[in-house]
Amino acid sequence: MATKHNLNYNYEEILKCHPEMILISESPVTWQGFLLVSELYSTMNIRCSRVKVKLVMPNYPSFDKARISFGKHIAFLRNIGFSREVKKSMKTQQKTVSLFLSQLQLLIGKYIHNTSSKVCIPFDFESTTNFLHDIKAALQNQSDVQLSCDRNLSTIKLSLREIFLTLQRCKDIDIPWKVVSSNMPENFEKIVLSKNLNIMTTKFKWQVEILERAWEQLKEIDENCWVIDPPKPNKSHMHRRIHLSQSISITITIDPVAPTVVPTIQFSGSDNEVKRQMEDVSNNIHNWNPDYNILDNLRMLLNMYTFPEQQDNLDDSQGVISNRECGICFSETSETDELPNKICNNYKCMKYFHSVCLSKWLQTNATNQVVFSHIYGNCPHCKEDISCPIEC
Repeated sequence: MATKHNLNYNYEEILKCHPEMILISESPVTWQGFLLVSELYSTMNIRCSRVKVKLVMPNYPSFDKARISFGKHIAFLRNIGFSREVKKSMKTQQKTVSLFLSQLQLLIGKYIHNTSSKVCIPFDFESTTNFLHDIKAALQNQSDVQLSCDRNLSTIKLSLREIFLTLQRCKDIDIPWKVVSSNMPENFEKIVLSKNLNIMTTKFKWQVEILERAWEQLKEIDENCWVIDPPKPNKSHMHRRIHLSQSISITITIDPVAPTVVPTIQFSGSDNEVKRQMEDVSNNIHNWNPDYNILDNLRMLLNMYTFPEQQDNLDDSQGVISNRECGICFSETSETDELPNKICNNYKCMKYFHSVCLSKWLQTNATNQVVFSHIYGNCPHCKEDISCPIEC
């Protein structure tokens, strides 16, 4: 099975070496895009071609049963000799995707050089000339934004104070760019997009400056609270799940444009604790002051003026944070990358579950009752009463 860590690591590595290859699917792991291949016709004449490639790896990171295909304009690469060499390269042990693609570049280049059939890559002179003028204007803009571009002028990267946005040119007339990768919050990269690169650079700088205040608020939470999720927060994460006690946690999602207003709040834990905390929130919410920082407001809201400090080596008897696996699927994260958010009310049990897992479990018993979109039944472990929202 592919892990997020492995995929993210490979994505960064591949982006450096093969900027036009994109991860389009995680199940099965599939890379698609273009490889830049040098065609050497003489010692003084080198031309670069873009060869369309699709690599499907059902057993990632292993190349076992991997499949590869190429664009129609290089059908000559489907000969037996070429296919044999590609399969041989795949079978080499301890090979990364990036290394395989690099070897594939050399192999394609060799076959292009040795064949009488040449790859015909259309070249839009007017579009490229206009883009060069656009880049020149953006570089002359007195801005702190760093602008970099790949050698084929198809991918650009904007970066400012550890924030980046990588874009790839496309054929869209209105917005000729699509987002390849970014560590900005979701949807913010779309605000930056523009037909004019100079305008896009300015908008990128504005958005980073707007987000600075939100990142300051979240940094204070990271430094003063026990953050369960995300495990390693980055600039794109606008939520934090905070450990409050052995039986309850709170997830807040802030508005990146107005980070000190009341955030979206969700409690995870036993029914009794969730009910008690919700009552505190209802009683104190009118005291929320957007002129104060979000951490001080949370202390007031939860009647909790000190948050628990993070502990590392807890054993299972200490509750929700010690063993993060769901008591039904035995995985830490669900299919939607969520941590378990439901805890048994029985303090001698305190097993916790993904809501979706618990919902499916409870629905297998036809005698369990459904009231107001919640299903009520017994804990799979201790048989005490438990409930959760109906998950479709």
